[in-house]
Amino acid sequence: MDSILINPKSEKELKYVLELLHSLEIEAKKISEKDRDDFELAQLLKNTDASGIIREEAKSIKLTDAQKKLLAQSEAEMAGKTVIPEKAIQVEEDEWLSK
Repeated sequence: MDSILINPKSEKELKYVLELLHSLEIEAKKISEKDRDDFELAQLLKNTDASGIIREEAKSIKLTDAQKKLLAQSEAEMAGKTVIPEKAIQVEEDEWLSK
């Protein structure tokens, strides 16, 4: 289930929101500013690729005829083949080594 993160403007507002949620029997937890910053950093890192560059939404580009042909060849070569991501291979290797 999804969760929400609330940033109140004051200590009074924080106390009010926590009391309200508890009165509604909704589990709520107060976290430190440092933990909130760590969470926000983790969310930011989810949108970062391995190069460390934050990508915005991909913009469409027009492919040349040569690029389209190469892409079609790649799709044809991949048809019927099983692709296993490197992470899955690493997990299986780690499990095998831990036995």
